[in-house]
Amino acid sequence: MGEELNASYCRLQRFDLDGLEDVVGCQARWLEEVQQKLNWDGEEIETKKFAGQNKPVLAEWLAEATDIMCRQRDYMSDMKEMIELLKTEAIGDKEAVIRLQNEVLQSKEEQLKSLRAAVQTTVQDTVQTEMRSYGEVLKSSTPAAISPATFKKVVKDVMKDVMKDEDRSKNVIVFGLAEEDGEQLNEKVGNVFVEIGEKPPLAAVRIGRRPETGTVWRPVKVTLTSSTAVQQILTRARFLKQQERLKSVYVSPDRTPAERSARRLLVEERKKKAAEEPGRNHFIKEGKVCSVDKT
Repeated sequence: MGEELNASYCRLQRFDLDGLEDVVGCQARWLEEVQQKLNWDGEEIETKKFAGQNKPVLAEWLAEATDIMCRQRDYMSDMKEMIELLKTEAIGDKEAVIRLQNEVLQSKEEQLKSLRAAVQTTVQDTVQTEMRSYGEVLKSSTPAAISPATFKKVVKDVMKDVMKDEDRSKNVIVFGLAEEDGEQLNEKVGNVFVEIGEKPPLAAVRIGRRPETGTVWRPVKVTLTSSTAVQQILTRARFLKQQERLKSVYVSPDRTPAERSARRLLVEERKKKAAEEPGRNHFIKEGKVCSVDKT
């Protein structure tokens, strides 16, 4: 099919449109000349109008008409071939589109399979880890046999923890966002994200009990469509410091209580190092406090 399409393209390139226009022009000039000499107004012509012309004139007209008709015949043949070639090309294009659609569908299917396998592996690993942890606790707590009801509760708790962890991967927590009565929270958070070049679909809700005084604002839990969107927001959140009115706004991952405690210890360690070594930059990376010389 590819060779046929190449041949079609080459043949279309060689088609002489100028020659076709020349034939049309010759036909128009021939008709105009005959109409003038025969006083023909373009309506149906009578044979007797040709009787007054001499043979040389009629022979010249006949020769010109024959030449025009032969050239028209050749071009009609060429145009018929062009139509067939265009049909072939259209069929080829349709087949190419169908082939590409099938390739895209196959690629999506492979990506979905890979994603399912990754999610399944992650969940299985998490469940196994949690089951081992619960198993060790139960072994250390009592040597007696575990009742079916207790085992069922353990499994239920494990799965609940797994689902919580999965849900957290799609959340971020926004701190320092002014709280108002009747606020449009989704719009307010969306405007903050626009300032750092992001505009993802989101659902936002305040968490915790609202304090009696208005000097403290509750954090906002923001749920996005995927963990990839979360990483994008967290990566660009540092640009909030460049906005004067958003300097107090801070975006963090949705951490578990254990993760928050660990993070709090790291922050305290970083503050301590900053006081002890003011000539260096201190930051948290991959679960530990790192220090580098200021440039």
